[in-house]
Amino acid sequence: MFKHNSSTSRSRLVIRGITFVILAGFSLYTSGCNLPINFNISYDATAAALSVQATLLVQQQEAQPTAPGVDATQMALDVQSTVQAQQATQLAEQAVQQLAQPTPTVESALPSSTPEILASPAPEEETPEVEETAEETAEETPVGYEATQIAQAVQATLQAQQATQQAAQPTPQVVVNVPSDTPPAPTSTSLAAVTPASDLERQIKSAKILLFEDMSGRGEARYIKEALDAAGYSYTDVGSAVGWFKDRLISSEDWDLIISASEARTKVQGEFFVYLYDHIKKGEAVIIEIWDLDDLKSGKIAPLLLDCGIEVQSDWQNPSIRSIWWLIPEHPLFHEPNDGVSLRDYVRFWRGDVGDLIKLKPGGKATILGGTMADQKTGYATLATCFDGRVIFQTHSTHDYPPANIQRLWQNYVFYTLKNHFLVYP
Repeated sequence: MFKHNSSTSRSRLVIRGITFVILAGFSLYTSGCNLPINFNISYDATAAALSVQATLLVQQQEAQPTAPGVDATQMALDVQSTVQAQQATQLAEQAVQQLAQPTPTVESALPSSTPEILASPAPEEETPEVEETAEETAEETPVGYEATQIAQAVQATLQAQQATQQAAQPTPQVVVNVPSDTPPAPTSTSLAAVTPASDLERQIKSAKILLFEDMSGRGEARYIKEALDAAGYSYTDVGSAVGWFKDRLISSEDWDLIISASEARTKVQGEFFVYLYDHIKKGEAVIIEIWDLDDLKSGKIAPLLLDCGIEVQSDWQNPSIRSIWWLIPEHPLFHEPNDGVSLRDYVRFWRGDVGDLIKLKPGGKATILGGTMADQKTGYATLATCFDGRVIFQTHSTHDYPPANIQRLWQNYVFYTLKNHFLVYP
């Protein structure tokens, strides 16, 4: 609809421009024949009418809602209409100027004896229609020919300007997604993934450790103390002094690791397990060596065993074979920091009651790591871990195994429990 209205408007404007040319030619002809025609008044009225009509056409086009994409074309057509109207006005003015000039050629060509013929008006029936004779008038008169040439030049110029405006319109931007070199924002990970290994090892080596080892009261070699010394740990050693051990436990001190190694057939019992349990609940690591768990299972240690997820299976009395088998050989406890540790060899240090056998409690979350029967994964065990690896229970006796082997295993105990402690409680 918009293109049709625009073509119609251009056609009307061109016809009106040519009409001006015809009027100018006709005026020239009548002037040459000395016909009394008031051309200036007719020309001014016609020009004014065309100007008003062009203005109304522009206002009508502006009043119609157009899409954003049609604005540029509408503007070009408005400019073209205005230029054509101005060009037609200029052509009419040129015709008036030529009419004002003397026309000796026409007068000399006419005989002097026919002034009345020149003065007589042309018959109305011979006046041709404007639309029918416009092209002929343009061919016969110099003014009409010049107007036609100018109109064609104007139209060619406007078409060139429209093409230039269309080419000058900005092309739509094409958005190309280019992969960014910026690394993605860090996502939330567990503490184990974000703690550098060097920092973790430094924390482990500088850990605050409390050691109770009752074998010092017998004058025997202290395998656990030797293991700590060989690994370069610093620690608070209360030896076999039960009273000192209690004082440290009930004080306001915080520990990274507490070692309670009761092997000398004395009894760390009753209230001590309450204190140890309190430290466990604060996030501290604890290693418990106990040989008489079967006698204490119903006492104050019961809540700790229940929460750990283990229970006593039987007493371990004077066994002929004391080898301990790893039930989960790939577990890190057997590889960090010492690999290849083993308790298959034994030395029979103790006689009679050498410890207890434990098993996984139904629904328990403990991990059974070592036992006396390689094909029993949840029972007949002497080694288990619980509380996310922060707690270890050992129910066999340390001195029943070669020092080199058992000390390397104890170093793994310490490293494993401290590592899990610092990963959760740095």
